[in-house]
Parts: sequence; structure tokens; C-alpha cells
Amino acid sequence: MRLPEARNIHFDVDDYLNRIIPRNRISRLPKPLARFLGHRDTGRPQIGNILIATWALVGAFLGLIVITAVYRFSPVIQRVHPPVIVASLGAAAILEFNVIDSPLATPRNAILGNTLAAIAGVAVAKLFMLSDDFESLRWIAGPLCCGVASWLMTMTNTAFPPGGATAILAATDTTVRNLGWLYIGLVLLGSTLMFGVALIVNNIQRQFPLYWWTPRDVGPRTAPDVDVEKKAPQGAQASDQGSEGDVAELPNRIIITEKSILIPEHFGLGPEETEMLEALRNRLRSVDPTWSLVKILSISDSERTHVHSSRESLPRPRDSGQSSR
Repeated sequence: MRLPEARNIHFDVDDYLNRIIPRNRISRLPKPLARFLGHRDTGRPQIGNILIATWALVGAFLGLIVITAVYRFSPVIQRVHPPVIVASLGAAAILEFNVIDSPLATPRNAILGNTLAAIAGVAVAKLFMLSDDFESLRWIAGPLCCGVASWLMTMTNTAFPPGGATAILAATDTTVRNLGWLYIGLVLLGSTLMFGVALIVNNIQRQFPLYWWTPRDVGPRTAPDVDVEKKAPQGAQASDQGSEGDVAELPNRIIITEKSILIPEHFGLGPEETEMLEALRNRLRSVDPTWSLVKILSISDSERTHVHSSRESLPRPRDSGQSSR
């Protein structure tokens, strides 16, 4: 049996996790609460860079001061002699208050990614500490901590650049090293507090987060609720409010309903196009649970042979008025 080439091997953890992640229900919460969780009934608000810089200043200060205050005045935390602050949280503040439209600033990356980096850093540092000559091996342990953390975040789709520093500190900073496994709890607490402040500050005049888990479809899969269902033109089906006759007469259509996405049998989609279609379906699901909306996008014969030409017809997920999982 011939083994596949390494460059052709791909593992996406979301193919398995997204089936058990619940769908976003934030739109059903009271509007004031939903607003500060990132939901909007209209498109993402746009503001000038002066306001962006001002809110970033306020957010970074408040986010970090909350963390340092908890570290300093919590009797439980003070017993373990923590650092004034985990330095990598400063870099996290830049992501979560300056570039809030980045997927790297979403809760999955900011909280889970940073925590996984801490786990990797402590685990590698502990292995090196088994040697009596650990002090002379720090220069190796630090880079390896970062490398392992990078691998772990990549495989879990939680890449978070400050996580590299989080992992390195576990082996190179004496105060952090003395914390041992407790360092993971401090990072998780700090990351969660930072994100909580970001939800408040970033939703005053902006919208945050871009999404909570992924722009892709999540939730249990059922027979009519498939990712992308291919149908031959003559067998295309419409949704509850669609017309089968209209679809049969106009075969070159992509049909998006709350329950399914129908594309012509001969039409191929790349990963980015598929994610865009799934993001549109998520919007239909969250607009109003009592009815389904059908949007039909026309694709000409010239566009059909060049998939990328259809991207201009599809709104980017970040432009949506909804905060998707």
C-alpha cells in the first residue's frame, strides 16, 4: 500500500468539533445583552482611525489593569507569588483592541489558543527540569516551548501570536517557572478577563468579536441540513418559500436556505467559497427562527468555469450583521 505524500495530508479538527458545537443563539437574547456579545441587526459599523486608536488605548489600559488588580489583590493568587502580569497579555491587548476584525482576536484563539500555549510551555519546561543541568538548557527549552505551542495551536485552529511568548515564559522566566502548572490557570484567567473587557469596550462603537468559534457551519448534522448539497439542474429543489418551477427554468443557480445549500451538479467550490456560503446560511438561521429566506445568486456561463469570479457576488463573512459561531 502506497502512503500519501506529506504535502497531501490534511487534518482539520473542525470537521469533528463543529458537529458538537451549538449554533449561535445570541440574536435571541435581549438586545442590550446581545449587542455587547457582538450581535447587530445591521452591518458592521465603520469608524475612523482616531476613534479606533482612542478605544484601543482605553481598552488596553482597562483590560490590563483589571488583570493586574486581580493578580495583586486576590489572596488565593498571592499565595503562589505570581508575576505582576503575564507579559504576553500585553501583546494580546493589541490584538483584542486594535485589530478586532482579525480572526486571531476571536475568543477561540484569544482564550483557548493562549491557554494551550501555556500548557505546551509548562509541559516542555517540566521535561527539561528533570535534568540537573536545567539552567544551562534554558536556551534550548524556550525555543522548543514556542515550537510545540505553535504546532498545537495550528492543529487545533487556535493560532494566537502572543501564545508564542506565553509558552517561552514557562521555561525562561524564573517567577513563571516556579508557578509550575498553576501558570496555566493564571493565563486562562488573564485571557478570560481581557476578553470580557474587550466585549464591553469594543461593542460601544464597534462590533466584536468577528465570530465566536468559526465562520463555518456548526451544530448537529441532519439529513436535510448538509454543508453543500449538489443537485442536477433538473432535480434542483427549492426551500419552503422557493418555487421549484423557477429553479428548473434557471438551472445555473446557487440556492441558499436555512436548511440547505443547493448548487448545480457540475459546479465546484473551493474552501473559501464554501465558507462564504455557510456564513450566509448562518445569517438566515439567526434572522428570524419562524421563517426561511431564499437568496438566489446568478452565475453566468463565463463565471461558471472560473469559480473565483463569483466572490464579488458574495458578501464577506465579516461584513454580515450577525456574529456567527
